Amino acid sequence: MVATLIWVYSVMFFFGIYFLLLFVVLYMRNKEKLNEFPPITKEYSVSIVIPCFNAEKEIGETIKNLLKTKYSQLKQIIVVDDCSTDNSYNVIKEYADKYENVLLVKTPKNTGCAAGAKNYGAKFAETDLIGFSDDDSRPLSDAVEKMIGYFDEKKVAAVTSCVMVQNKKNFMERFQDIDYKVIAWSRKVMDFIGCVYVTNGPLSIYRRDAFEKVGRFDEKNMTEDIEVTWNLLSRGYETRMSYAAKVFTIVPKKLGVWIRQRVRWNVGGLQTLYKYRKTFLSKGENLFSNFVMSYVALSFILALFGFFLFLRYVYLRAGKYVLAIPYIFKGYNPFAFSEFYFPVTILFILGMAFLALSIYYHKIALKSFGSKGKGIWTILTYIFIYRPLYTIPLIASFYKLAKRDIGWYTK
Repeated sequence: MVATLIWVYSVMFFFGIYFLLLFVVLYMRNKEKLNEFPPITKEYSVSIVIPCFNAEKEIGETIKNLLKTKYSQLKQIIVVDDCSTDNSYNVIKEYADKYENVLLVKTPKNTGCAAGAKNYGAKFAETDLIGFSDDDSRPLSDAVEKMIGYFDEKKVAAVTSCVMVQNKKNFMERFQDIDYKVIAWSRKVMDFIGCVYVTNGPLSIYRRDAFEKVGRFDEKNMTEDIEVTWNLLSRGYETRMSYAAKVFTIVPKKLGVWIRQRVRWNVGGLQTLYKYRKTFLSKGENLFSNFVMSYVALSFILALFGFFLFLRYVYLRAGKYVLAIPYIFKGYNPFAFSEFYFPVTILFILGMAFLALSIYYHKIALKSFGSKGKGIWTILTYIFIYRPLYTIPLIASFYKLAKRDIGWYTK
């Protein structure tokens, strides 16, 4: 069993080091381009759809921020009330009555998911491009105009933004701030090789004819933003990210809400992997099937497999170590008969290399945002305390899929 565990963790460290090095090298080669975006040479008309469900406290601020958009061709802000049970409808109506470019529509019945409300709102858009923003998002006034230039490339079907955290008070919020920055940085690094595999919910813009061609959002998928991106990539379209286009979002304040959100993300990711399984490692130079799918699949497989092997090892060994504690107080040295074991030494070296590279990886990611106060201890806390929490929603996701318990886990 020890040998198996060593081999599994060696493989995990190998792939971990490989991907970390890949990201670091790509960043070093392209760091001067990180905040660059194509200039606007053609004015595309744009509509932004906002799905809203029970967001009376947030939806007004989201509409206000979009109304401040500097891009002159933002023709319409379509706010979809998905049969909210709070005062959301009346809040939206105040803006719709006051501003001509704000359109309020209401679904005939609650769709049960953001994808349904988004698809309903998309029916009212007649512009060249169609964007989507969550009901608790805060796009900066220049965010849209920093995304438009990418559409001059005919193959580009979608452009996503750089999501940052609005609320940063307690432990969960502060470390999600780090999480979002690292995710955004790594997504932009993948953009340099054409591998943006998520067009996020807080603010993404799509070429409307391509969006319609792929059938809009999949309403059966828990992460419609991931699924629609994979749908576009599998059909030969390209997706991009504007690192300079900033949008702020409100993140969960409590662990329980955070877990439910991550369960939804994981379930949706697994649904998407299964849906596009037949394109995995397809012939030709297709980065989506040959790299993106491998990267995502390995993340799930190695995390789950390694976790259970570790638990089994602890279970088998913990009893012996606990029983040995009284003898330590009597002068017994538990390391007196330790033997040199070469595979364990190699594993230790790989582990230290992975940790050192992880710290450097997070350092340069956070530095790109000008983040202060994010020293080594903060990063170590993030790596060893916050990140392990991901195991909880990961296990819960597989359990819910096994039970066929597919539901909306955020609100």
